[in-house]
Amino acid sequence: MTVLVLTHPHTHAGKPYAPGDRIEVDVATADWLIAHDIAKPGPAAPVANPDTAPEPKPLPRKEPKP
Repeated sequence: MTVLVLTHPHTHAGKPYAPGDRIEVDVATADWLIAHDIAKPGPAAPVANPDTAPEPKPLPRKEPKP
């Protein structure tokens, strides 16, 4: 699936959308909408940065009672 931002009014799956609305469509539909200047590619999904991922917290250990 591909996210697009509409540049013109468009009806998709029976629902009207305005310019600036985002829709998710299959690749073939996305290619058609872009080729007819009805939409442009939407922003890419954010990618998680492994360098900024929080470090896992150590699990508390229970020592057996003597």
